[in-house]
Amino acid sequence: MNSQNDRKLKHVTVTILFEGFALNRDEKIGGNIQSIKKLKQADRTVSFIGKPAVRHYLFETLVKAYGWKPSEIRSEGDVIQFDLCKDNILTSPELDAFGYMYTIGGENAITRKSPIGITKAIGLDPYDGDMAFYANHDLVRRAIKQGQDAQPNPYNKEEHLSIYKVSFTIDADVLGRDEWIVEEPSFTDGKLKIVLLGVKKKEKKKEEKEEEKKKEIVALIENIRQINHNEYEYAISDGVVGTIKIEKIENKYKVIFNLNEEEKKKRIKQILQVIKDGLYAQSSGETNTIIPMFIIAAAVKIPSPILHPFIDIERSADGKLNVVGVKDCLENNWIEKCNSKAYVFLKSCERLRVKDFESVEGAIITDWNEFLQMLNLQRDGAKSWTS
Repeated sequence: MNSQNDRKLKHVTVTILFEGFALNRDEKIGGNIQSIKKLKQADRTVSFIGKPAVRHYLFETLVKAYGWKPSEIRSEGDVIQFDLCKDNILTSPELDAFGYMYTIGGENAITRKSPIGITKAIGLDPYDGDMAFYANHDLVRRAIKQGQDAQPNPYNKEEHLSIYKVSFTIDADVLGRDEWIVEEPSFTDGKLKIVLLGVKKKEKKKEEKEEEKKKEIVALIENIRQINHNEYEYAISDGVVGTIKIEKIENKYKVIFNLNEEEKKKRIKQILQVIKDGLYAQSSGETNTIIPMFIIAAAVKIPSPILHPFIDIERSADGKLNVVGVKDCLENNWIEKCNSKAYVFLKSCERLRVKDFESVEGAIITDWNEFLQMLNLQRDGAKSWTS
């Protein structure tokens, strides 16, 4: 299958087209008009869904489909952030996949780039100012039946039904690995204590009083087993998840988290499966449909959304929709190839056909399991790492 290809995991980029309906609300206009996010594109206005909203829908689907645990949150004053005292990339797939920034005092912070890159979801149909009028008539009717005085509370919503385009990338080098530069770690009774911010005593009394106001910030990681003098295993009921290695660097320590290869493959495959089969999304109380009508995915040498700029839709004279740009996508040298066949998966539907599909059919993959095998996420004929 992979003649010149080792078993290293591949970076992946995925671009999908889906039909959505006002998925991302914006500010209210005039007090009672709920607007949608919009931007100018050449001579027309289109709606879009922001990256934070797409990230939310993706993670919520991973929670519901595969039981991903939402990471612990720390709130202090105006700062709301993921709590590294309680979670890390081994204990939390969310921190591993989506990254974080953890402020630990002053301008100091521990940051992690998100291995999953997400673009805005851009509407491919122009927004023509559609707006609908709503009111809570059912509640008013029920209140009146109970003998209460009630009046409708009318409001307006901007609405837009459109085909949207969004892309995702997965950096296989970043996912499953993290590093912290910290004060001091120690291991006692199966628990690894990592001091993120210590309190150092000063000689001057005034400075000592200032230091006393500071609070030591400590991450305490349980379910740890020491395997040598500076390396530890983190395990749960299903087995070992990954390792934590400690290195001394000058007057600090580097804590290196490494996810096991099997667990890393499982997480990547779950992310791809969710994108392929559709996201769970609700906006303004409506269930919506981020379900791919068209999907193109590729193994790439760099984790960049190289397919995104080329994919578009074209309306034929009879009103049918066609996808254009696939042939242009395949000409990019960042796409991994083996035996002249591009590591590209493509699937469309009756409503959204690929224009001139015959010209690219022999150069792509139409079987999802075969594509996963080429990404080294699945053994030949196996269906592991799905749950």
